[in-house]
Amino acid sequence: MTALAHSLINDADPSAPLLILGPSLGTHGSQWAGVAYRLADDFRVVTLDLPGHGASARMPDVTIDALADEVVAIADAHGASTFFFAGVSISGAIALTLALRHPQRLRGVAALCTGAYFGGAERWNERIGEVRAAGGLRALVPDTADRWFAAGFLDEDIAAGPIVLEQLAQTDPEGYIDCCGALAGYDIRDRVATIDVPLLLLAGAQDPGNTPDSMRELHQQIEGSSFAVIPDAAHLPMVEHPELVAERLERFFAQQLD
Repeated sequence: MTALAHSLINDADPSAPLLILGPSLGTHGSQWAGVAYRLADDFRVVTLDLPGHGASARMPDVTIDALADEVVAIADAHGASTFFFAGVSISGAIALTLALRHPQRLRGVAALCTGAYFGGAERWNERIGEVRAAGGLRALVPDTADRWFAAGFLDEDIAAGPIVLEQLAQTDPEGYIDCCGALAGYDIRDRVATIDVPLLLLAGAQDPGNTPDSMRELHQQIEGSSFAVIPDAAHLPMVEHPELVAERLERFFAQQLD
């Protein structure tokens, strides 16, 4: 049994390559649904929940390294000696860490809206203080919405955005804080240039945190990596434009299958 709850979207072809999808902090793996169903004809697609999020139990004192190892455990549970992985934000950090810790297991990896460092302990201790002072995560929703989604997206008649924001509001604050601690201790700036697996970096054109410029700089540090920007998207492009993200992932992963 794996520590992280996960869902297999399709298992029609047990010989199909395994693709695991990791969500952002404060959300569930289901935020990938729009991409997952578009890729389900060619991959066995698994979505996972972070510790203390969705159906996953808490993992106090969890680290990004430990989360990367748990992703490998999910692949083991599905009998996959090699697999693809795509993750956004904190799960993008997991993607990069997988590439460093388990390169022999990866056929290809995609990291969305992420970085080699997320600001360290001071930033995340401040966030933890905000959550504790508010007594939960609902108070974070308005400011988070402005960071997660491009201008005008939430005004459209699309349910995905409000659903993801409600996931944040209902997330166990202690599980969220555990993962904030993981990001506080995450720093691979001195090692990221050694990544030597097929890597796609995707940025959201309007992401105010992991900006296109910062992700382009990351791409320039990692020889052989690929880079693209999803237009009219901020921090969660797979929610805003699942069709564009699915197209990018399918094209990149298909190259690794040739």
